[in-house]
Amino acid sequence: YSFCTLLEGSSYTMLQMSKPPEEQKKTGFFGKMMKKVDGCDIEVSFKDKTVDGKILVEDRQEFSSQKMYLFSGKEPVAGKFILLPKGKITHQGILIEFVGVITVNADKEERVEFMRKEKKYQPDGGTLCDRTPLEFNFDVEKEYDSYRGVNAKVQYLLKLTIKKSMVNVSFKEELWVSIIDDQFQELNDRSEDKPYARETDFSKGVRMEVGVDDVLHIEFKYDKKIFHIKERVVGQVGFKVAKLDLHYGEVSLVRREYIGTGQNQFFETETLQKFEIMDGLPVPGEVVPIRLYLNSVPLLTPSYTSVNKMFSVKYYVNLVLVTGDGKRYFKQQEITIYRKKGQEAPTPMVIGIDDRVKK
Repeated sequence: YSFCTLLEGSSYTMLQMSKPPEEQKKTGFFGKMMKKVDGCDIEVSFKDKTVDGKILVEDRQEFSSQKMYLFSGKEPVAGKFILLPKGKITHQGILIEFVGVITVNADKEERVEFMRKEKKYQPDGGTLCDRTPLEFNFDVEKEYDSYRGVNAKVQYLLKLTIKKSMVNVSFKEELWVSIIDDQFQELNDRSEDKPYARETDFSKGVRMEVGVDDVLHIEFKYDKKIFHIKERVVGQVGFKVAKLDLHYGEVSLVRREYIGTGQNQFFETETLQKFEIMDGLPVPGEVVPIRLYLNSVPLLTPSYTSVNKMFSVKYYVNLVLVTGDGKRYFKQQEITIYRKKGQEAPTPMVIGIDDRVKK
């Protein structure tokens, strides 16, 4: 079994089976962590990173959370390992790897490495007796965001392996990668527009008309289709004909995670947020405003298209009208969500009131 502890900690926990304890805040040029692996203390240092700069990553599928170092797509993963053997360790080579892995669950789990960089030390073997520093610098552009979904996961792992004749000594640290999509950075997000202007000007937005025979005719409008993670979706529903016995109406934000391609593709649908926009039968000519604050939606991610041809993530605004006898009429519109600079940290599972900046 392998054990780990933090540099300033005093208790040991199972390396693979438990959540890391809360790190004590430290400052400095490097972020440092020490772990004990089979008689050898391993200190991990990342250039320009500090332990108190770690971000919290929550995995609702595994009911776990973990603090990780945050890297951008173009930022080098650089630093060093320091090996502090507790006695003499005879080895057959030391390997440091930086690996990108996608895991999807369909009929069975499929795990694919889409990136691998490595650096070898003492490939002919040797003996570790004293403090041994091993520097690494993986200056490689990272293609995909780190991601935690229902049936898909994207991970970046930094691994250290000390090869031995019987059982290898291994250690890994997961890093979180957030990529800023440059194609959306110059978009006008309209967050600074006055609410009245946004709620009356739909000339450049999306307009849909939905009808049910001659008993229901509605017009569905949004001011645009592309939003950043902390923006507000603004729209309206106008009733031109309303002869149905409508009981209530609601708007929801839906995420679909598509796994696979072609005939083998399937998807999971999640309703991330839902709220009621009307109660009772509307009057023809009545207009119901829609406001959906994306920064209040937990675990929101950007939209993803064909990640390594293994999965995609799409978002939809869904309008549902329910009659008194339970019949449901719905219309949905796909929207694109992206990440702006300054929004690199993952959206938490629970959004606090202080985190909701309503613009």
